[in-house]
Amino acid sequence: MSELGERRPVNSDYAVSLLQQLKVFYEQKLLTDVVLLVEDAEFPCHKMVLASCSSYFRAMFMSGLSESRQTHVQLRTVDPAALQIIITYAYTGHLAISDCTVEPLYETACFLQVEDVLQHCREYLVRKVNPENCVRMLSFGDMFGCRELKQSALRMAEHKFAVVFRQEAFLQLPRELLLELLSSDRLNVEREETVCEAAMLWLERNPEARSPHLSSVLSHTRIDALSEVRQRAWFRGLPPHDQSVVVQGLYKSMPKFFKPRLGMTKEEMLIFTEAAAAPDWPADGPGTTPPRRAAICYSPQAGKVYKLRSLPGGLHKVGVLVTPDNDIFIAGGQVLLKGASAERGRPSFRPVDSVFWLDAQQNAWVARAAMLCPRVRPSLVHCGRHVYAVGGDGEASRRAVERYDAARDEWSMVSPLPCAWAWCAAAAARGRVFVVTHDVAYSYLPHADAWVELASRHCAHRLASVAALGDLVFCVGGAQAASGAPGLVDGASVAVEIYDMAKDEWRAAASVPAGRGSDPVVRAVPLLGSLCVFVRETQGTERARYALYRYDAERDRWHPRQPVSQRVLWDLGRDFGCAVGKLYPSCLEERPWKPPAALFSPDGAEEFEVDGEIVTLPHV
Repeated sequence: MSELGERRPVNSDYAVSLLQQLKVFYEQKLLTDVVLLVEDAEFPCHKMVLASCSSYFRAMFMSGLSESRQTHVQLRTVDPAALQIIITYAYTGHLAISDCTVEPLYETACFLQVEDVLQHCREYLVRKVNPENCVRMLSFGDMFGCRELKQSALRMAEHKFAVVFRQEAFLQLPRELLLELLSSDRLNVEREETVCEAAMLWLERNPEARSPHLSSVLSHTRIDALSEVRQRAWFRGLPPHDQSVVVQGLYKSMPKFFKPRLGMTKEEMLIFTEAAAAPDWPADGPGTTPPRRAAICYSPQAGKVYKLRSLPGGLHKVGVLVTPDNDIFIAGGQVLLKGASAERGRPSFRPVDSVFWLDAQQNAWVARAAMLCPRVRPSLVHCGRHVYAVGGDGEASRRAVERYDAARDEWSMVSPLPCAWAWCAAAAARGRVFVVTHDVAYSYLPHADAWVELASRHCAHRLASVAALGDLVFCVGGAQAASGAPGLVDGASVAVEIYDMAKDEWRAAASVPAGRGSDPVVRAVPLLGSLCVFVRETQGTERARYALYRYDAERDRWHPRQPVSQRVLWDLGRDFGCAVGKLYPSCLEERPWKPPAALFSPDGAEEFEVDGEIVTLPHV
């Protein structure tokens, strides 16, 4: 045996036992050697335990000064409830954090220099940042020097600026933080008038105290971005004192151009999840499993494709949703089971309950509270102020419906579906959730937490997609194939059925032309103010072709909205999800188009086909 003795692993049972014994000593006030006094409360403790977790107490008890010999310590700037939580953590390792306690707990832990508690509070606060509290969190993070919290709250305030500038917390912002917001290029505003209005509301809140800041505040608004009519009206609305002259002089000295805010660059895009990844795009990192999948978006206006951050952890078969406030969520899905034996050569998968929100400015997925049950390809809809997760593959989730409160970051169960369906699609309109399956449809009334069966549909067919626009719910799919098996094609078109909410009736609508291809995959989405259908179709072994059709409600006709170039979109596969949202091109990675390998046709002709399009050689 060596002189150092045999090295053995740490006995974790002994460590737990020691903590339990310390807790008993604390609860029974045994061998305590110091009493902490906060307001009218007393906390008998052990100096050794306090010093082990708090730098403040370590310095106090080990300084050798008179404070180190005190048996009673008065703490004047400490919240007693927060102190109790910290003491409990010191003796048990258990930290209880809630929305009500996290802020006073952070302040107390900051004063007492309890780094473990500070770190847990920071993580909790960052996770809880939302549009309702982001301005207050911005001030809180700035006050206590919490950079991570401040940056997270600032990004949320920039993203939701059009909403948050009317909040009371915004009107109470200190001038330095206000200027930091007003000067930001990343404000999600579509017009500079919004920024000017926010500045004036802040100034008018306390005119006497804030009038000296008039020039500095308004200098961060981009007045030259306003129309001449709005500029004249804006100047007439300034306070009638000498400061307005200063502002007008400031305006005259400004350059006659401006840098647009980030929100002014937004483009409405088709967002595709689980698209087959292009061969020239590398994976984002570990977690991408074959077959590789990508999250991309396509701008019909610019005819460009951009790459979103890949779905976290190799997720696929997720539900995707874009809310009216342009928040993009994915939920559920499944992941590959590592190390699991594959049955008949097929990999094994596990359903998940995870939820992620897209931080569009950072092009990053941010984890949110998990759902209450795992769901594979659930239907996600936004109704009122909540997100609903409906159905999904799996026995446990087919009837279960749950609701997400974004402000509280919490899920709760609501009334289940009347029937268990293997597959269903959902949409929301006029404060109701509509769920449609092969032959029946139901409407959910949030105020009553009840499901109501809708009028009977005219025909039963396999649905591909459901979307709502105004008072109409569109069910896009196809009729039964001649063999009796469910299919998507009726002749050379895709069947459409419309539910009219006002009349509580279904009617057949004009079919979407499927073009010259076959076996189409269709996704219905509201795009640029009208209902559109994105179609993927194939013909034999050719590469997939795409088309985007717009519905003309007055004439009950579908019109090609615009061609979708195959040079831009590769083969998305058949399992892609589709939604529409407004994204910032500057925050995304653009996929450049690569020219065809053969620039000249093999037979020397002046016209030849490239990706389904006729290309004419230029005259030389």
